[in-house]
Amino acid sequence: MADPILIIRENCMGIDAWMVDRHGKSQSVQDLARVVYEDLETVGEDQSLFDAGLAAVVQAIDPAIQKDNTVQVMLLLPAGQFYFRSISLPFTSRSKIRQVLPLELNARFPKELGPVVTDFFRYELHTQQSAPLVFSGSIEEEILKSYHASLMAAGLKPVAIVPGALAMAASFLKQNKEKKNFVFLDMDGCQMALILVVQGEIVQVRTLAENPASSLPEQAIRQMLLGFWQRFGITDPFHVYICGDLDTSVQKGMQKTLADIFKFQSDFTGQGVSEKELSESMTGPAFVDVSERIALMSPDLGMLNMCQGEYNSDSFVRTYAGYIASCCAMALLSFILFIVNIHMDISRLEKQVDLQNQAMTAIYKKTFPNKSIGNIDPLLLMQASVGEQTRGGSANADAENLDRVRAGSILLELSLCVPKTVDVQVSRLMLDKTRMILSGSADNYNTIDQVKGFIEKSPFFKKVNIGSAVAGKGGKRVDFKFIIEI
Repeated sequence: MADPILIIRENCMGIDAWMVDRHGKSQSVQDLARVVYEDLETVGEDQSLFDAGLAAVVQAIDPAIQKDNTVQVMLLLPAGQFYFRSISLPFTSRSKIRQVLPLELNARFPKELGPVVTDFFRYELHTQQSAPLVFSGSIEEEILKSYHASLMAAGLKPVAIVPGALAMAASFLKQNKEKKNFVFLDMDGCQMALILVVQGEIVQVRTLAENPASSLPEQAIRQMLLGFWQRFGITDPFHVYICGDLDTSVQKGMQKTLADIFKFQSDFTGQGVSEKELSESMTGPAFVDVSERIALMSPDLGMLNMCQGEYNSDSFVRTYAGYIASCCAMALLSFILFIVNIHMDISRLEKQVDLQNQAMTAIYKKTFPNKSIGNIDPLLLMQASVGEQTRGGSANADAENLDRVRAGSILLELSLCVPKTVDVQVSRLMLDKTRMILSGSADNYNTIDQVKGFIEKSPFFKKVNIGSAVAGKGGKRVDFKFIIEI
């Protein structure tokens, strides 16, 4: 079961609040409070009228709902707080539109504004001038920030801050998907908002500062329809739906105006509305119930939502908590499998080493049956035993004598290889059984290459590599190091 959502609608007269309980597909609406600003007794010096009204709304919320979590709120603001524009852009990517849209809208506002927050949706009409269009709504960031801060301070979590009239029209569309072309007139107590819906898409919003209880804005509706017909070259008739808390006498007073609007459409388009459709549009169905619209509202309703960026109450982690948890679980599982795979590889290598040791031990015992192994590596024992057998004693028995004899021979060979005319000095010689490291200095790099060539010509040496050749500290000589295989 989804959590209940608090819907607050604010206008110049006060605040209306409803609590919507969502049980599967069924929803119920509870009228919580209607706060009239003029009736507020005390307003603190650091409080706005909206803050004081919120306090009354919070008191009306069931304590059981407030106990465990912050109440989610949809805030419906007057349409006059927003700037609506419909423009054409040459691309369809949402990220690209969001990047370019502020630059396009900046020159289309009626006055110079500070920072604004903008949301949009795309639509395309099947007309003679069919082209993808972008419908956008913008609100000054200072205004949005004030509302957002007030809700958060009252312990309310805003999940949607939207134009109230647009939300009502979107809710009506959600329930009446078969109705494609109509004018939706929203009356929230302070101002009227005309919303033009074409082919099931909201294409225009116009606010009117008229008294909604007096009469229908017949002239404004005519101008809106004429403008659309002339711009797009189509002449489809439009029904009119009125949303507001209007009593029966006011509704009856509006029926004549509705009839005049339909007669105007019939004369202009040449497409008459049937008597059945006309009678339905002039009676009950033309007047939309507010509570029914509220019951169908949800944060994911297709409308403009200013709760984005820093004003989005859900952080990135909360918004994508499920995806992040899944990624963390996958990463942990991959790491565990990686560690297990390494341990299995190590175990296989250890088994191979054990098999090789066993094989070497068997060979050693077969070759030298009278000798014990103990804890010594059998390979080393075999090498030592083979040395004893081949040289008639310990493998290193005459190592000192061998090194001493060969070192003298090597020095003699080196002195014979290098001519006396070559300017080279040997400062260090390191010698083992198969390799010699010779260090010294020469007058330049060419001399080092010459010495390398002289040594390579001797059959006494297998291979000569220059380990390093760098300028000496004084900068006059070059220090070198030869690595020579014997």
